[in-house]
This record gives sequence, C-alpha cells and structure tokens, in this order.
Amino acid sequence: MWCRLAWLLVLAVLWAGGRMASAQPLLQPSLEQQLLHWQQLQSATSYHGSFVYERTGVFSTHEVWRKALGNSRHRERFLRLNGSRLEAVRENGQLVCMARSGDDPVPAAWQESASQLQRLELKHLAGGYEGKYLGPGRVAGREAMAVLFAPRDAHRYPLEIHFDRDTGVVLKSMLLNEQGELLERFQFVTFTTGPLDDRQLQVNDCQPLAVLESGAVDGPGWQAGWIPPGFAPSATGPLRSDGVSSQLFFDGLAHFSVFVSRQDGEVNAMEHRQLGPTVVISRPLEDRGQEYRVTVLGEIPVATAQRIALSISLDPGIQPHD
Repeated sequence: MWCRLAWLLVLAVLWAGGRMASAQPLLQPSLEQQLLHWQQLQSATSYHGSFVYERTGVFSTHEVWRKALGNSRHRERFLRLNGSRLEAVRENGQLVCMARSGDDPVPAAWQESASQLQRLELKHLAGGYEGKYLGPGRVAGREAMAVLFAPRDAHRYPLEIHFDRDTGVVLKSMLLNEQGELLERFQFVTFTTGPLDDRQLQVNDCQPLAVLESGAVDGPGWQAGWIPPGFAPSATGPLRSDGVSSQLFFDGLAHFSVFVSRQDGEVNAMEHRQLGPTVVISRPLEDRGQEYRVTVLGEIPVATAQRIALSISLDPGIQPHD
C-alpha cells in the first residue's frame, strides 16, 4: 500500500532515456512546461504535512516531514498515525530504516521512489496518456491546479492529480478505474513549507533495512512475449536473488513488476488477487522438469496483467547484468 503512497508524495519529472511512441504527440506544450517548472520548485521545497490514504473504502492517516538537501537530494520521515507504531526514514527515495511495534508489513508506499512526479517521465508519458488541465481548486488550504492524465488505451488507469501551485508538490491524487470509479485516493489535510530541523527527521530505534542488489546470478532467465505499448523496463535492470528474478516496467506514470521464481513441488493453478488498483496475477510455468511461478504485480487492469503473465517464458540464454 505505502509503495503507492510514497509514489504520490513529491512528483518530480525525470528525463531518463527510453522509448517514446512516435505516433503520439507530446503533452500540450504549456502543460509540459508547467510540469517542468513544478519539478524545479518541488525539488527545492522542504515541508511538513499530514495526509489521508483511501483504498477500497479503508482509510489510514500519515504524517510526513521532507527536507530538501540540494542537488535534488532529500530526506523524509514518515509516521503512521493510526494502528500500531510504524515510522520510517527515506533518503533520495530509498527506504533506509524503519521502527515498528507490531507485525504490520512494510508499507508499500514507503518503499518506492519519492512520488509520482519523481517517477513521471514525459518522454514515456506521451505514448500512453493525454494530459489536460481540469482547473484550479484548493487542497489543505492551499491553491492547487488539477491535471487529468487520461489513458490512450485499456492497459492503464486514468489519474487525476492536484499540484500545489506554489511548490509543485502533489497535494491530492485520485486513481480511477475504467468506469470512472475511485480505486485510490491520496490527499493532504495539512501542509506547510519551510526549513526543518534535522531532529524532526530522526526516528528512535530505526532499524536498517537490507537492499536487494541488482545483478545477482541465481534468478532464472526469462522473457516476456507481450508488454503493453508504452511500457519499458527500468534502467536498473532485473533483480536476481534467492531463486527469484524480477523486473520493473514503467510507462512514465504507471508501473508493474514481473517475478519469476523457482518452486519445489507442485505449483497451484493461476491465482488472481486485487486490492484497490493493485492486481496480482500468478500462474505456474514448467520448463525441463523444473516448476516455476510467474507473478505480475502492479497498478494495471486485470486483463492486461493476465495477458502479460501468460506471455512469460523461460529463456536460459538471458544472463543477469553484471
């Protein structure tokens, strides 16, 4: 869940390389320029706020402190305000430590990159979405501008984002399904900008978290026979560890991951689970007497995830990156 939350928090535009659908025009020049302007503003903004997160009718409340460190670097502290104690610190989008009193899993939104605009790539975005202004509004007592990213096909969801007009920070976002029904809502209820003391970003008893290394050699080689148009693999390459090989795919706004893992014994038939916008499709795969499980996880429609999962095949010739 929190992987998505953090993805919504800061939004800075990245210009990483990748494919661009040449048949589609770029975003409206005025919108593209405005997104770039907001990127520059938010990267230098320190703030403190509280926000609510809703998924399938379930609400949670959170507090965040973000300190801009210069050169696009930042440090963040997250605190969940309901349930058992759960706090975390992230540096430059990477979750580095966490403190908790219960057995709750690591919130997904706290594990991802800083937020949507931080993940958003305009060169990829134009192939899958049409961006359009919806108009001004107010969120958390601040002037905002709403932008709708409408999908060009059935392989992604529409997303409505409300940007703070003064700082470019995302104050509110709503992810909708194909019928326009709400799948997920993120919204600040308090938001203030200004310098933060280092003590405000400290967490007592914060335990360091291990980070998977890209390029480990013990995950299976595989290939996808079909990937939705506009999605491209992340530049970091596949992660391979403990018999699992995974790869993140990104279209400039939405993302999904493919996991292929070795299994001992019989593997269950295709499984399907969904929580709000996040779908998990899992199916068995057999190759040369060895059982594997293919899993597709992401904020994409069910039919798209199923098609991706069914297209995965083993390819021993594919070697991990060095």
